[in-house]
Amino acid sequence: MTVKQQTHYFIGIKVPDEMITEIEKRQKGLITQFPFQRWVHPLDYHITLAFLGGIPIEKLRALQQLLEENIKGSSDFLLHINHLGVFGNHEKPRIFWAGLEEDMQLNKLRDKVYEICLSLEFTIDSRPFHPHITLARKWEGDKSFSPNLLDNNSFTINPSNMKVDSIQLFQTHLNQEPKYEVITSYTFADNH
Repeated sequence: MTVKQQTHYFIGIKVPDEMITEIEKRQKGLITQFPFQRWVHPLDYHITLAFLGGIPIEKLRALQQLLEENIKGSSDFLLHINHLGVFGNHEKPRIFWAGLEEDMQLNKLRDKVYEICLSLEFTIDSRPFHPHITLARKWEGDKSFSPNLLDNNSFTINPSNMKVDSIQLFQTHLNQEPKYEVITSYTFADNH
């Protein structure tokens, strides 16, 4: 008997198409140096703002309404991708990522998304916000991971600036690739 996996949702920023190609090129160059078990499909590159888990349909509709009402009128901004990092045990990290320069507008946007989620009584992550684009998961090298690997590999892409003018509500499909589907996109500009 197979157990049906629950659908999960999250709010994030989809990486624009022109940057996907550039990040994918860099990712391919890193695969031989960084033996991680699973590399992220390029169409799944994103920056998570809030992970929501499973959502009843009524709560999903309420969330969509609040995002629609509160995201319009936000200002566009640029993010700069410029370094690599890991999360988890330093000898066998679980997440390998491309990081972003600190950005006040991104932090304000994330705070706004959190306020919306909390108003609907979502239980959301309380850890400090470390915006990133996940590149790979689960270290499986013969040797322990060394932070020196990060020092020896800068993360430069062209263009390195990513324009943010919308956020997306994603649905996760665990048994397919790409596994993240955009359900709704919320553009900052008010087109009405």
